[in-house]
Amino acid sequence: MRKFISILLIALFYITPNFAQDNVWDLARCLRYAEDNNLQIKQAAIGIRQAELNQEQSKKSRMPNLSGSASHSYNFGRSIDPTTNSFEAATIQANGFGLSGGGLIYAGGQIQNSIKQSQYDVAAAQADADVVKNNLGLSVAQAYLQVLLAQDQINVTENRLKQTQAQLDRTQKLVNAGAVARVTLLDLEAQVASDEQSIVASENALVQAFALLKTQLNLDPDYKMTIERPAFELTNEVDVSAVTVETLYNEAVNNQPQIVAGEHRKKSAEVGIDIAKAGLRPSLTYFGSVNTNYSNLGRRLSGVVDTFPQFLGNVPLPDGTIFPLTIESSVPRFEDNPFVSQLNQNLSQAVGLSLNVPIYSRGINRINIERAELGVLSAELSNEQTRQQLKNDIQNALIDARASLNSLRAAEKTLEAREVAFTSAQKRFDLGAINTFDYTAAKDALDVAKLNLLNAKYQYVFSLKVLDFYLGREITL
Repeated sequence: MRKFISILLIALFYITPNFAQDNVWDLARCLRYAEDNNLQIKQAAIGIRQAELNQEQSKKSRMPNLSGSASHSYNFGRSIDPTTNSFEAATIQANGFGLSGGGLIYAGGQIQNSIKQSQYDVAAAQADADVVKNNLGLSVAQAYLQVLLAQDQINVTENRLKQTQAQLDRTQKLVNAGAVARVTLLDLEAQVASDEQSIVASENALVQAFALLKTQLNLDPDYKMTIERPAFELTNEVDVSAVTVETLYNEAVNNQPQIVAGEHRKKSAEVGIDIAKAGLRPSLTYFGSVNTNYSNLGRRLSGVVDTFPQFLGNVPLPDGTIFPLTIESSVPRFEDNPFVSQLNQNLSQAVGLSLNVPIYSRGINRINIERAELGVLSAELSNEQTRQQLKNDIQNALIDARASLNSLRAAEKTLEAREVAFTSAQKRFDLGAINTFDYTAAKDALDVAKLNLLNAKYQYVFSLKVLDFYLGREITL
């Protein structure tokens, strides 16, 4: 029994960390999970598959087609026997079977250009999926940083409560000794309640941050997850003071998938002009068919001949006598023609070529060509808009990064000044030189400075990640 308990404890020792580790998420795991489970990415994958199916269909249009047919019918009254093409006043039960096929020899380059166009469409769909992944990556990174910020804010508010509680304990002793008025104690008790309220607000912010992150990952809202805190430092990965919009733009044009998708769509539209022009050219196709049929009225020779005398009439002879003229006639005997035999006898084949020369199509081909040309112009304008939007986004990202850096530096200086001011206020409050209101104001100013520094820190980190994104770098912390 003791041995069993020892084995069980050892097993729990090794297994429990694995369960705990499953709930620990770093940014890399979040990004991988989002790519595998996010609904937008799944929708983009469907778009890729649809484009691939269109490409496969274009390639298979080169192959011939083959189809079979079968029929069974009952005809009543005066009807045509399909095996003899003669009218019969009888009920006819008939079957027909056939195979037909054909293919395209020349269609003005339509098939070849359709295959080329489908290749561009597949590449564009893949680039669209990359756009979704990139946008999702930024959203996940922002939500991840928001969780870290909310956790740090909780630490600040909890430390603030500890300091206020410690100050309340010291003041309680002074009140008990009669050295400080009780109103000072009441002010600190009110401050403790305010600090507890701040903790509740920070915890709610953390819950909301986790909810946003779980939504991006398509996780169950009740799933318990722990965020791994990266050991990142605020280093200038991108020199925001020296980098220019043009530098970032020239890099982004070569790696942003929305630019790639636009170029593929433009090429697809250009091929669409050639496809439309194919309607003005002749087309040549080949075809072939095999057909046969069966009728219940079908007959065939049985191989048996019936003979009988046939009287043709009396022939008068010169001597005045009458000679009866008879001959021996033979009539072949018929029998029902079997099903398989009729199919073999009625078998027919046909092969041929068909040339279609467009002469007048009510202007439809010309309209299609002009429509395709407008599609190219539309793609060019769309690409230009995408490039302009990219430059605007880069400009805004660079402005935000520079502003975040300035805010971070200002917040650091403010925190240093607030720490000095609070240290002085703490000493003067302990000596009774200032009242609780002045002490609380100095403490509040310090806590606000800490929270502002946290906000500036994470905003600056995210702005650097955005710049890395436009430079084509992997999003990491």
